[in-house]
Amino acid sequence: MSHACWVTSWLQPVPGRPLRTAYVEAVATAPGLRGRGYASAVMRRIAAEIAGYELGALSTARASLYRRLGWERWCGPLAIRTDEAPMPTPRDEVMVLHLPQTPELDLDVPMSAEWREGELW
Repeated sequence: MSHACWVTSWLQPVPGRPLRTAYVEAVATAPGLRGRGYASAVMRRIAAEIAGYELGALSTARASLYRRLGWERWCGPLAIRTDEAPMPTPRDEVMVLHLPQTPELDLDVPMSAEWREGELW
């Protein structure tokens, strides 16, 4: 029906230290079953499963689903950390979910993630 997974990532608001982040990926629902609440149920379960992380994050083209579930758009500039220097990613959009261990965050400051193979965000 629906599925999602997450990987551990280290997102760093500036200024600040890297936060142990559950980065949610591969959220999908079978085409014939969309609009029935399955993705919402999966994302509620994900939120419960990642409660031990400092932050939840994801990148999506369908922000409305996630906004309804408490996710917020990161408004500050985004970058990927490389060995040389941070690489700005102005076309990317990231949403975050505050978890029980999330420190106070300013969603308008710059944020970076470590470089990884494949999709950067």
